[in-house]
Amino acid sequence: MVTRNLLKRWAIGMLVFGFILAQSTVITYAENGGHHEFKRDHHHHFINEGDLKRLLDQGYSKEEILKAAHIANYSNKKIDDVLNVYKKNDSSWEKTAEHYGLDLKKLKKQYHEHKEKYLQDHKGEVIENVAEYTGKTENEIKAWVDEGISLRFIVIGAAIAKVSNKDLSEVIKMKQEGLSFMHIKDSLKIDQKKVREEKKALMMKIKEDIKD
Repeated sequence: MVTRNLLKRWAIGMLVFGFILAQSTVITYAENGGHHEFKRDHHHHFINEGDLKRLLDQGYSKEEILKAAHIANYSNKKIDDVLNVYKKNDSSWEKTAEHYGLDLKKLKKQYHEHKEKYLQDHKGEVIENVAEYTGKTENEIKAWVDEGISLRFIVIGAAIAKVSNKDLSEVIKMKQEGLSFMHIKDSLKIDQKKVREEKKALMMKIKEDIKD
């Protein structure tokens, strides 16, 4: 069993990481003739650029590397060791976190709550950008929020609607009927990677407006 102090340290770190991502941390990776280029708005606290490039060259995705870096940091392990455990556990972050005595579900919930708070703090910019992105009116989006649909889901739903060529109202209706993100994705037969790319583009535009 992990100590309460270690779990607290991990949870705080995840919240800080979520805040950094939500504000302006952007790491882009492109391959050009075998060379990798990086663009960063802020210094990454959990992994240096050399290790990031080395692990990308080994075939790990950016998301895998960043998650492993956090587990390594808060369990006092090396990132390579964490990635080895990750591979041995069928590429499951739940099993990897459990291996180090961490409850990933609770930490994800805390991160989602923090992300929703960030969006709520900038509700005007979020609604304005989602309206422009989806062709819906701001009043329609405000009505969904008033009905209890989280801004976090509305942003994700906008990306799902774009990838699946659906109206955002159709995606929201599926959510209101009790379907989870994964069920909606499977029902619409969409590529989760494309959804992440669309969500990232939308969030970058929102953050640009927030900075202005």
